[in-house]
Amino acid sequence: MMDETVKIGTVVWYNEKKGYGFITVGDKEIFLHRSALERFGLSTVYATDKLHLSIASNERGQVVKEILSIERALSDTIPSDSEPLEGEIRGNVKFFNAAKGYGFVEVENEQADVFVHLKTLRNFGIYHLNEGQKLFLKVTDDGRGPQASEIRLLSLDD
Repeated sequence: MMDETVKIGTVVWYNEKKGYGFITVGDKEIFLHRSALERFGLSTVYATDKLHLSIASNERGQVVKEILSIERALSDTIPSDSEPLEGEIRGNVKFFNAAKGYGFVEVENEQADVFVHLKTLRNFGIYHLNEGQKLFLKVTDDGRGPQASEIRLLSLDD
């Protein structure tokens, strides 16, 4: 018999390859299986995401039954008229595919587009880029072409 309640929980960790993780609700850790994400239309969640969800209890303990909504922290943006910091250049997102985990940014005075990996974005609290979005970035090149090592988003409303 399943007993169901609605709560707000915070993602502690989620392993996309293994297909499970845990959230906390109060002082309890609750199992999160990929099937709950898939029913909501997600493939992953990140630590600190807040989930509004229904929890069910079964013979093994409490589990996430359904995700009702998600609140994801947004990265801080800076005004679009800001000047780049030392070592930064201004760029525009040319392409970004979150499912594949990478994209490219066009920058002035560069021969090639700059590669952006999802892991770099996550390091700076960013979860997705939109085509045409403006940003500042620091670029490194380890011999495989220019790659973003740091990113700051410019605000959209300036």
